[in-house]
Amino acid sequence: MIIKPVNGKQVYDPDNGDYLPIEGRNIEFNQYWARRLTNNDVEEVTNIKVKQEKKGTKNDD
Repeated sequence: MIIKPVNGKQVYDPDNGDYLPIEGRNIEFNQYWARRLTNNDVEEVTNIKVKQEKKGTKNDD
């Protein structure tokens, strides 16, 4: 599950020993994260944008 902090909140991630980045992080869902979701400290990221590399085309004109 990927979650991110809501509206610039700093949310501690005890598994990594730091704060969640604003873009979100993949976490193992447990009681701690369930409480963060219930308190509206974090939200689940549902629209993940995948970067696609553009392939260069070579025109031999």
